[in-house]
Amino acid sequence: MSALLGPSASAIVEWLADVGARWGLPPDACRVHGLLYLMAKPLATEAIAAELSLTPAAMDEALTWLGAEELVTGNREGWTTEADPWLLMLQTLEKRRQRELAPALAVLGPSRRFDGAEDPLVARQAKRLLELVEDLAAIDAGTKRLSPRTLRRVIGIGGRAARLFGGAGNRGGYL
Repeated sequence: MSALLGPSASAIVEWLADVGARWGLPPDACRVHGLLYLMAKPLATEAIAAELSLTPAAMDEALTWLGAEELVTGNREGWTTEADPWLLMLQTLEKRRQRELAPALAVLGPSRRFDGAEDPLVARQAKRLLELVEDLAAIDAGTKRLSPRTLRRVIGIGGRAARLFGGAGNRGGYL
């Protein structure tokens, strides 16, 4: 058993590593981030490494990645992360948007002007993909006009309504 977390909390940290890996994030960085979030207080590098059974190299790599993503602050004596999961989610989504939205539009944009040399079915499917990315860009632009507090309320209301009417959350297994 770990020194800082009980079995249920340790399972949460491992789950976050699995979810993060599915999003293309480094699992060890997700473990470190999850531990810091759950503990909600600064932890020394050595305590984090011991809790998560990470080598010094893996620990350095995780903290370097988290620092570059602006998801942790501190130094060897004490690392911490923002305690509000909504702010963490918004910050992570913003970083992902910065990395992925413009390149997606750059790759898909020329499909708007397929010159007939492309198979019509391929051209239609590429156009649908471009429309999806443009819709996501429009949603992204719209949500930027909302404060994090308002966005949290909107998402929370939507989630509660979905649960009330039998949507996601009642059936489990969606992640």
